[in-house]
Amino acid sequence: MTNEENGSIGTPRGLAAWELQAWKRLRAGMLVEQGNADKKLSKTWQDRVKSGDFDADRCADEILALGPQRPQVEEEQALQRANRLERDLIMTPLLHGASGASRKVRGAAKSGVAAVLSQFIVLGIFAILGFLTLLVMAFRGVEFDPFFQAIIDFIPVMESTAGPAS
Repeated sequence: MTNEENGSIGTPRGLAAWELQAWKRLRAGMLVEQGNADKKLSKTWQDRVKSGDFDADRCADEILALGPQRPQVEEEQALQRANRLERDLIMTPLLHGASGASRKVRGAAKSGVAAVLSQFIVLGIFAILGFLTLLVMAFRGVEFDPFFQAIIDFIPVMESTAGPAS
């Protein structure tokens, strides 16, 4: 990616000043992302980002000054990443606006149904545990109201020791 006309490495010619600045930032970021920049310098700039002391232009200039660590794989990696980045940028508008809102509503509806279903499952589990607790208490001789005693007596294997309901 050497541009012989202006002597800089990997700088597209015929760009406006802001386009050249954006290109340098993008290329430097891609070199770091793909592990093709100097590791120590990459770590230094990552630490500066974390600390809030980040200068995008200076970072790009320093990373590009050293160039790619593996120039033989840079072209393929850069084109693959540019392809994914372009696809993501093209699809971004579809994730916002009316279609994005409808997608969020569908997601909320699905999660709403799941929440209601999970609440019924939890309620069912607590009802079963409560019923089993009452059964254990009935086997220990605790007497309950006639309705629950009739339910216990209805289960043939589990006759209570409390006797007939009064």
